[in-house]
Amino acid sequence: MNDKNNVCAAKSSGADPMNDARLGAARQRLAESRGQEDAIEGLREVVANFLGSEEIGLFQVDRRTGTFQIYWSFGIHLDKYDLLRALGDTGLQCVMRGECFVERAARDRSGAMAKAQVFVPIRAANQTIAILVIFRLLPQKVAFDDSDMELCKFLSDEAAKPLFGPGAHSTAATEGPGMRA
Repeated sequence: MNDKNNVCAAKSSGADPMNDARLGAARQRLAESRGQEDAIEGLREVVANFLGSEEIGLFQVDRRTGTFQIYWSFGIHLDKYDLLRALGDTGLQCVMRGECFVERAARDRSGAMAKAQVFVPIRAANQTIAILVIFRLLPQKVAFDDSDMELCKFLSDEAAKPLFGPGAHSTAATEGPGMRA
């Protein structure tokens, strides 16, 4: 999908030599995680430092019920969780196929993003098992560029194992590590 408001971002457009260090640091941070909580902290660091957001949520997909359950969050309020529903059919199809979905939302009067910005599928065994939602960019970050999309693609492909363990599967976990604001 490609229109003036939203974009279903498929595979990255190619290697950017300037982005190699950022991707390498993200890869190392997740690979060196010591357990799930450390992996989640690593994910928060990668999103904050490299993607420019401190408002994120991780929703686990429960394929049996067709629902999304909040697994972990940082810096967001409960009322923003409804934004996952705003994905709509096209966005949901993109994410469930394993493609990032970028919401091109208008900024509010303060200059902050009014809606969720990016939906990143977390994949294991060729299935979307969770969705990382980036709710708002920091004021100094205007938009996502190709290198940001490469990092989102990396997270989509590589984050499941450190976050959910080597046996990551497509049903919701019984307990997430919780919410932090």
